[in-house]
Amino acid sequence: MEWEKKQAKKTFNFLAGALMIYNLIFGFVVFGIDLMEISTLLFIFDDMQWDQAAEIVYHSGIGLSIGSVVGVIIVGLIMQQSPSFEKRRLIDVNTIIIFYILMQAIQLLGNYILLPMEFLVYWAGYSFEEATTAASQVSDLFSSFIYSVAVAPIAEEILCRGIVMKKLEKYGKSFAVLISAMLFGLLHQNIVQFPITMMIGILFGYLAQKYSLKAAILLHVLNNVSVEMVGILGERYAIVWTLDILFLHFCVVASVVILWKKRDVIKEFCKRQEQKNPALKWFFTTPFMLFTIVYFLFLTIKSITPF
Repeated sequence: MEWEKKQAKKTFNFLAGALMIYNLIFGFVVFGIDLMEISTLLFIFDDMQWDQAAEIVYHSGIGLSIGSVVGVIIVGLIMQQSPSFEKRRLIDVNTIIIFYILMQAIQLLGNYILLPMEFLVYWAGYSFEEATTAASQVSDLFSSFIYSVAVAPIAEEILCRGIVMKKLEKYGKSFAVLISAMLFGLLHQNIVQFPITMMIGILFGYLAQKYSLKAAILLHVLNNVSVEMVGILGERYAIVWTLDILFLHFCVVASVVILWKKRDVIKEFCKRQEQKNPALKWFFTTPFMLFTIVYFLFLTIKSITPF
């Protein structure tokens, strides 16, 4: 047992280091690419000001795309884990629809969960406004749209489910799903997105384990496309926002029915993690991992800004 504990903590330390390096590399690459884009625009257009160029580059998504890809490759090399696209079971249309409905219900429930916290921070002179804007901002350029609906979901699923979750599965499958979902939420560094992405991450993890990594990517892409299309159409037609709210509430009701019907499957999934499995305790008592969680939690809370 002691040897297993040492090996597990070694894995968790490597994971913590990989996530810290990922965050550093991602920020460095994005900054470098953005600077190159700004310099190129200023060179091509003589009458363009720095602020104008920076605004265009901020919405381009090119730096984010390259940073995501480079970051995922670095984490894979550090963890010595390549993502598996093995198809365990063929996913049908009905299953995709069910998980899409569950995902949309989580979007609404996540917002309701945040309401009490939003009231408290508002009372203290702080706001979720910037975090909400960052989380729901619609792509202005085609390159940023591609990042949102293709690059980001693919890179995030390969990172969180293909590498992180896969590496942790030897300590328990449900343990791997839950921990990778928590880290997925923290990596977004946004207080508004954190509870939603964490809960949705559980769905993605379940899909990746039961069906394939491609299934998780597909659902992630569908989610991002939905957000983009609602935002784009909502800016032109106000009724879209009303229809979206009605649809989300329908998804909540439908999810209750779905979860009740699938309660035996859910119980079986929850029982996979043996109660005597000490991996959870080892994970949260690994100092470097604990520091990494606190660090990303700090960045998440930092997205709450004063009026």
